[in-house]
Amino acid sequence: MISIGIVDDNPTVLVQMRLLLGRAGFDDIQAFTDPRQALVAFRAKPPGVLLLDYLMPELDGVQLLGLLQQSGAVLHTPVAMVSGCADLESMRMPAYRAGAHEVIAKPVNPQEFALKVRNLTRLAAMAPALAQGFQPLDVHCTGGTRSARWDAGPQDAVLQRLLEKVAGFRDERTGKHTTRMAQYAATIAHHHGLSLNQQDLLLGAAPLHDIGKIGLPDSVLVKPSGLTEIDRARMESHTTIGYELLRDEASPLLQLGAEIALSHHERWDGTGYPLGLAGQNIPLSGRIVALADFLDALTTVRPFRPAWLIDKAAAAIESDQGRRFDPALVRAFLAGLGSLRRIKRHFDGDESFVPRAATPF
Repeated sequence: MISIGIVDDNPTVLVQMRLLLGRAGFDDIQAFTDPRQALVAFRAKPPGVLLLDYLMPELDGVQLLGLLQQSGAVLHTPVAMVSGCADLESMRMPAYRAGAHEVIAKPVNPQEFALKVRNLTRLAAMAPALAQGFQPLDVHCTGGTRSARWDAGPQDAVLQRLLEKVAGFRDERTGKHTTRMAQYAATIAHHHGLSLNQQDLLLGAAPLHDIGKIGLPDSVLVKPSGLTEIDRARMESHTTIGYELLRDEASPLLQLGAEIALSHHERWDGTGYPLGLAGQNIPLSGRIVALADFLDALTTVRPFRPAWLIDKAAAAIESDQGRRFDPALVRAFLAGLGSLRRIKRHFDGDESFVPRAATPF
């Protein structure tokens, strides 16, 4: 059972939350009215999920979360900021910027409160795998016993294509985007020194990166105007939805697809989502797909701008190394720029170049 940590300076609210969580089946709960005591306790024993009052004396929820993050205690912990502010919208952005995954209004709605906490515990269950460096792509590294060959079975390939097609029904651009982006990802992997087997595995799994978008409403997915903050939070949930869809599959390809779905919007500097991972704590597969996905986005026509030339996109990517992207992967990207140009020309109609075949049926 995931442990729950609660900090709220109002004892009555603490009692209510403990009662509601107990009724929902949660029995491992640490609760504090003093944020300073909570800081000491959570540094020593971090909870699986953290519920913080937004406004508290001496240390408010944002300050407390920052101190816990600095100590390394809650780097991968799902957090909800709980607030009785009359203007709840005014505190959403500060809460999200601080690293909160959810905002909950007080007085809490009992049913909604229990469901939101349960969703956070599901997210908490994913965090240890990433925090411990769960990287299925690296299992197939060359050298020693880690160089075992992976071969796609027919069921893997059929299911992979089915999932891609399902996602494509929600967005007419998905088919070409996923195929193109997977070719970019495999090329970057090649120039990063990954084995042919790793490249093949990535080529098959990368198209599943946005599979979680099948769980988003059309009002968000195809919204013609700018997204609100609430819309954006829902859009970002496609990462965890995709992970949930794929994570229990035995296939190495679909396991890697789950990892990519969850991690491809993380950033090297730790400002990405959904877990705020940084550096090499981000799975290698997610780092590669993030770069390939960004390249394809820049070089494809969008309603609000024309497609960029690859050289202009390359300059933008190079300038973002160390912030958005892994510097080592940016070097691999630049080394493979000639191949990436040929892939782009192929998808623009140049039939003289034939990209690598996808995972065989």
